[in-house]
Amino acid sequence: MLLLPLLGLALTACPAAPEGDDDDSVAAESFSFTNTGDPDLEGHTPRGFQGQGGGLFAGDNLNAGFPEGDGVQIFLSVDISDLLDGAWDVESAVLSSEYGSTSGRPFEDLGDLTAEEIRFEAFSSALWDADLEAGGDSCVFGTSADGPFECDLAAAVQNSLDDGYDYLQLRFRLDDAGDSDGSQDLVQFFISNSNATEEGIFDLNVSAVPVD
Repeated sequence: MLLLPLLGLALTACPAAPEGDDDDSVAAESFSFTNTGDPDLEGHTPRGFQGQGGGLFAGDNLNAGFPEGDGVQIFLSVDISDLLDGAWDVESAVLSSEYGSTSGRPFEDLGDLTAEEIRFEAFSSALWDADLEAGGDSCVFGTSADGPFECDLAAAVQNSLDDGYDYLQLRFRLDDAGDSDGSQDLVQFFISNSNATEEGIFDLNVSAVPVD
């Protein structure tokens, strides 16, 4: 019996599928919100005494009758209740504004503008000395008249979602209430009317991963 060689035949082992190669990651989803523009939820108060006003101002010497060395602070609300329909891990929540402007030298004379987490049922003069949210988030929103005016408040948004709270609410103030130099130093945010809050002055862009 004649045995012929087997030409060109080779046995090749198939590689085993790598273990743990299943991709179970879930893509983050994006959401956009704006401030409410509701005068019942936004405005400014003095820092050293009870009072209130409709514009979004932080700084000193808001008007000629304002006490020397005292200043004003902003209160803001963003409705994020749409996120309460699910469970989310917030990766980022960037608050920003294209409508910031200054009068005088607020950043040189009074320091940085910081956004701090707070909660309140309604905007009123009683907020002038209200406590911030215990263990709340904060971030530096502005350091220069040239901007940018933005910072990440992911932890604050996560806190609201974890508590089933409808809003991200913030207090904005400069490091110092005033410098007693008799000159106005203000950061203000408005679209068309500086003496009233308006919807859309601030944008909040959230990136979050759904939780099963």
